[in-house]
Amino acid sequence: MAFLAQAQILECINRGELIKQNSDPRCAKQSSYDLRLGREIYIVGSPAPRILDDDDPYLSLPPGQFAILTCLEEIDIPPAMMAFISVRSKYKFEGLVNISGFHVDPSFRGVLRFGVQNVGPTDIHLKFREPTFTIFFAELTSKDIGETRDDQDEVHFKQNLTGIRLEDVQLLGGSSLTLSTLQRDVDRLRTLVTIYGAAAISALFAIILRLIFH
Repeated sequence: MAFLAQAQILECINRGELIKQNSDPRCAKQSSYDLRLGREIYIVGSPAPRILDDDDPYLSLPPGQFAILTCLEEIDIPPAMMAFISVRSKYKFEGLVNISGFHVDPSFRGVLRFGVQNVGPTDIHLKFREPTFTIFFAELTSKDIGETRDDQDEVHFKQNLTGIRLEDVQLLGGSSLTLSTLQRDVDRLRTLVTIYGAAAISALFAIILRLIFH
């Protein structure tokens, strides 16, 4: 297995391979391609996916938050290749981790969806069209891969999907208890204890005095 270098990646893209739509030659690096954040995202706990655009391009993930992100590019992997995917290092250091898998099958076509979580201590800010993920392309020793994804009916990520489906949302469904939410609850509880705790102590002290002098 050999990984494609920058010149080979650009050659394939020019032939209509690897990146089918929305490619940008500036995203081709020494041995990889930087995928940009796509339009559709889903924050776990939200009622529905959200659409990013040039007028509303920013996304903020608080500590502990789960999300589903899409990439802007549409991928087209030939049968004799596969790919490996990752979050870009700058976001890894902030605490953003990919929880949805690390490879793309031969013959896959469509928009990649990334399940991610912020495991860092602070909010992570992302922007529409900004390079967010990295993909590495590798050549297989032959095209003999058995069934292509077009022939497989049981795969979760069907061919030619471009957005987030109900099934994707259900995989990470439910409310998301983030560290910031937990901190707010603790602070609220501390305030209540401070307010009502003093009143309870005063009342208890008054009862004790009454019992003593009666």
